[in-house]
Amino acid sequence: MSLKNSWQQQQQQRQQEVTQRQQEVSASLAATRQDRQAKAVQLRHELSLFREVLGSQNTARCTELQQFCQRLHLETQSFLAAAGDRRYVQATQLAAELNLFVQMLQQQTAAFLTEAQAERAVAAPQLKQELVAFVSDLRSDVQSYLIELEAVRENQAVQLSRALIDGRAKREAETQALFQRLAVFRAELRRFSQDLHHTVWGSESAANIEASAAKLPAVAQASTKNGNQPTSCIAVLPNESVAVPATVEAQHSSAVAVTSPAKVMKASQEGIGCEKEVYAYIQNAQGARLTEIERALNLSRFQAVDALRSLIKKGLITQRDRIYLAQGHLAHT
Repeated sequence: MSLKNSWQQQQQQRQQEVTQRQQEVSASLAATRQDRQAKAVQLRHELSLFREVLGSQNTARCTELQQFCQRLHLETQSFLAAAGDRRYVQATQLAAELNLFVQMLQQQTAAFLTEAQAERAVAAPQLKQELVAFVSDLRSDVQSYLIELEAVRENQAVQLSRALIDGRAKREAETQALFQRLAVFRAELRRFSQDLHHTVWGSESAANIEASAAKLPAVAQASTKNGNQPTSCIAVLPNESVAVPATVEAQHSSAVAVTSPAKVMKASQEGIGCEKEVYAYIQNAQGARLTEIERALNLSRFQAVDALRSLIKKGLITQRDRIYLAQGHLAHT
């Protein structure tokens, strides 16, 4: 996984964590708000119940008083009707007592209502003060939590910045080391190309050897700029020396060392003589590699390379990513 993808995944995880924490804070605030609303509703409900209880008690007492007055009035009338004048005086006394009792009951009721109203007036500020204190505590808790969350976010931002700086420095060091290894590889490749060119083609002018060796680093550098890793296999181009992989060098070093110039010239002439077969195979196959041409036409490496070099010079074929294509097929593509 590349550093960019890892950094993007970490950024997505941090965004998800921030979103989750925001959701948790919102949920906590919503729960606190719901709890406060529930407590306020409960207090209102209790006050309503208390008011209803007071009203019901007052209504019950009034009902009892009315019932008592009615019963007393009925008893008084029956008593007066039965006792006559003698009992009329007693009824008057009872009426006076009843009036006194009613007045006393009204005074007690008024005093009870006044006391209840005073208690309610005293309890209301206390409840309001408790509610204000609860809201203030809740606001301070939320503010402190937001401050802690901001501190945590700043700490994480600092850590992320340090991690990015360390990763950038590490990547630059790795890139520098890679270019150093590439420079060593270019030097080794240049020496290998010069030795192979001298072994295969014999002595050549120093200018041609240096020109052919100078093209190899350019090819490797172009491959590095395109984002490809340098390899040990160099494509066959016209007017250039032929470079082969290190494994091929290990397998054919002894054979190349004992090949005489006469055999090399003979193989070169045979390669030039089989240009038609090579061109026909590439055209029919719509592109082929060097190893495929060797196996299909039963040619040696020298014959195949010389035939391909001659066809490239004539403009009949071209090379693209170590694949040889006919010019007609290339025009159609």
